[in-house]
Amino acid sequence: MRQLAVIFLVFLSHVLLAQEAERQFEQANQLYRSGEYQKAAALYEQIILNGYEDPTLYYNLANAYFKLKSIPAAILNYERSFRLSPNDDDISYNLRLANLHVVDKIESIPRLFFIDWWWAFINIFSSDEWVIVGIISLWSAVLAGGIYLVIRPVLLRRISFVVSSLAVLVCLVSFVGAYQRIHRERSENSAIVFSPSVSVKSSPDEQSTDLFVLHEGVKVELVDTIGEWKKIRLTDGKIGWVEQEHLQVI
Repeated sequence: MRQLAVIFLVFLSHVLLAQEAERQFEQANQLYRSGEYQKAAALYEQIILNGYEDPTLYYNLANAYFKLKSIPAAILNYERSFRLSPNDDDISYNLRLANLHVVDKIESIPRLFFIDWWWAFINIFSSDEWVIVGIISLWSAVLAGGIYLVIRPVLLRRISFVVSSLAVLVCLVSFVGAYQRIHRERSENSAIVFSPSVSVKSSPDEQSTDLFVLHEGVKVELVDTIGEWKKIRLTDGKIGWVEQEHLQVI
């Protein structure tokens, strides 16, 4: 009985917290519509600090920062929103728009075409949707396999075998898709430069050689960490070291 009471209290607290987050979200939206972008951004940030993560929340926060002309913060949150919802055209458009304000124009090394095709396929569904597809296909495989084992007509056995085999294949692809989406959504292997300008070093040492300079808003890949230093890679292949204080992880 005591365990049921604890479970009920935990459930009730989650419901109340969700309602409070929804109320704060609507309040922040109203502040944004009223042109009070700083207050709206602060309230969106508070919701995130309370443990809520949603592409629309990050998108609205990014819009508020864009209105405040805080380009690095806008790009950071557009990227976080895009990571959770990569097929949203509005997010993609606003992210490209914000990147037009970045000083550094870095040309990306073209990727192999099938890699882009694979990620376009993976992004069809969210991680949760891939899991649902995987579970449905798994049960379909089990059901078709069971039919194959118990029925006698040859034609039906062949059909059930084909259905079971296809369902197993879909199940495997679905769980691979779910894994890759979850890994991408939770990974911390990229960051945005937040300092107005930063010298990228040849090694994790303040006295090392300056390789090149980056400006705020540039997206970098995080390759390695030594102490307070991060090894970064740009989309054009350049590599160097910067101190963590100049970056915000996406």
